[in-house]
Amino acid sequence: MPEFVAYRLAAWDTPLWVNPNRSEGRFNRPLDGPTQYLSLHPLTPWAEYLRREDRRTPEDLREFRIRVWAVRAILAEVTEISFDEAPAWGLDAAGLVADDYARCQDLARRIREDPGGSKAIIVPSAGLPGTRNLVLFGPRVAVPYLAAPIDEVDVPVGHVAEDATALAGLLDRVRFRGEPHAEYEAWRRGREYRFIDPPARPHL
Repeated sequence: MPEFVAYRLAAWDTPLWVNPNRSEGRFNRPLDGPTQYLSLHPLTPWAEYLRREDRRTPEDLREFRIRVWAVRAILAEVTEISFDEAPAWGLDAAGLVADDYARCQDLARRIREDPGGSKAIIVPSAGLPGTRNLVLFGPRVAVPYLAAPIDEVDVPVGHVAEDATALAGLLDRVRFRGEPHAEYEAWRRGREYRFIDPPARPHL
């Protein structure tokens, strides 16, 4: 089975959901089935948070502190939906990273309703172009990081850091609402886009 190390920010005692999400996300409407949002790059969850909360200044980065988790996602099946593959899933490539979630939410509904379909997808990050998010549909329960899961509901997680802050250089990489998505724009022009990690520098 494929295994991915993914990352999540969560202030609670677990980074995973058993109950339906009460607020909307890119791949869920309120009270749809549980939807787990994970990131395959350690900086992506920070960028997604900064984008969602519209935190744009170094002061915002210094003030926001949260718990960081690592997740071992051991999956029987996972489907990657890239810009190239989006039309086969019933949406245009821009819809994968659009500020309006409706097209992704419609796709998620179709995935949930397909009894034989994959319940895990990899998609481009809207907040950090060039990186990927891993989305799991259905309830998941945290087990110790080195544990062997009994079934797909069990997901090994590790508590990585407490009261952590984002890298100061990350603001230069975040794609905020209303801004063009650099990876999508490069794809649209037939060019390759690669994410470059920001330099580590202290908060001023």
